[in-house]
Amino acid sequence: MRTKETANNERKATKTTNRRKRRITWFNPPYSKSVSSNIGKKFFDLLNSCFPPNHKLHKIINKNTIKLSYSCTPNIKQIISSHNKRIIKESSNKDSTTKLCNCRDKQSCPLQEKCLKKSTVYQATVLETNTKKIDTFIGITF
Repeated sequence: MRTKETANNERKATKTTNRRKRRITWFNPPYSKSVSSNIGKKFFDLLNSCFPPNHKLHKIINKNTIKLSYSCTPNIKQIISSHNKRIIKESSNKDSTTKLCNCRDKQSCPLQEKCLKKSTVYQATVLETNTKKIDTFIGITF
């Protein structure tokens, strides 16, 4: 049976664990030495003009829910150029290291060690030993 004291202790334990998590959105503009204006002040002025207190989204988008943090990330041009370099490098590496054959015994490959090459048409002649019947099969690789 629960006593009044244990019920109070349980309530205190639940009060301390159930804390409300604030919904904060971070605005993180990239740093640039060439910018001399106060970006943070201009951003918050823009928030106040676009979402005044009578706006229906003011509850979600206001000075208390949007936080400002400056970043030392490279500028957008550097980000895009490094991304493009990485993609070009990966694609050039794939072309130079493509495998042409994955047979266990490369010497007995039926397509002269080119079984993984795309769009290769091949023909095979099969002799059935017990009926002495010869069949010819034609195929293509993808």
